[in-house]
Amino acid sequence: MSDFKIVFIQGYTASHLADWYPNISKELDKLNIDYTIPDLPGGEHPHADEWLETLHKEISESNKPLVLVGHSLGTRTALLYLEKYRPKVEKVFLIATFSNRVENAKRNNGEAYPDFFTHKIDLEKIKPRVGKFIVIHSKDDPSIPYKQAVEIVKDLDAKLVTYYSRGHFDLPDNAPIILKELKNELGF
Repeated sequence: MSDFKIVFIQGYTASHLADWYPNISKELDKLNIDYTIPDLPGGEHPHADEWLETLHKEISESNKPLVLVGHSLGTRTALLYLEKYRPKVEKVFLIATFSNRVENAKRNNGEAYPDFFTHKIDLEKIKPRVGKFIVIHSKDDPSIPYKQAVEIVKDLDAKLVTYYSRGHFDLPDNAPIILKELKNELGF
């Protein structure tokens, strides 16, 4: 795959200026990789439909093969996007990922992002539309237990890449690790 567009899907309360996005942006710019990191609306009270609409506007502007990279809540958003819009996607990276459990809506007393988990996604319907799923998760993730990554790997027949000391993969020093995994899978 020599020509593609990478769409990063942020986590809860993040933006293109948060976490590892500024660091990975610098490296992708140097490599002349086509990518976008759309800022998704809602702050501490995001809504799935608004995130999906924002992503769809961004994604529909490109005719290149698509690569989705979701982090944390962005992993659920990626799966919801695949379910709703049914695009053909080369690869989907799920970093610090949720499983397909609806009880994830109860996190943070059910007030942070309950409408992202209103139903269990029929993963069998989206799997044929994706060339490959790659799940990247750290065993010491304090936010989303590693067992949720193991569950979604099984459900998606995904490749699992396990780390042991990266936490929730939200710190800026995770950019080189994520870039390495992207390079390994995308061949740039």
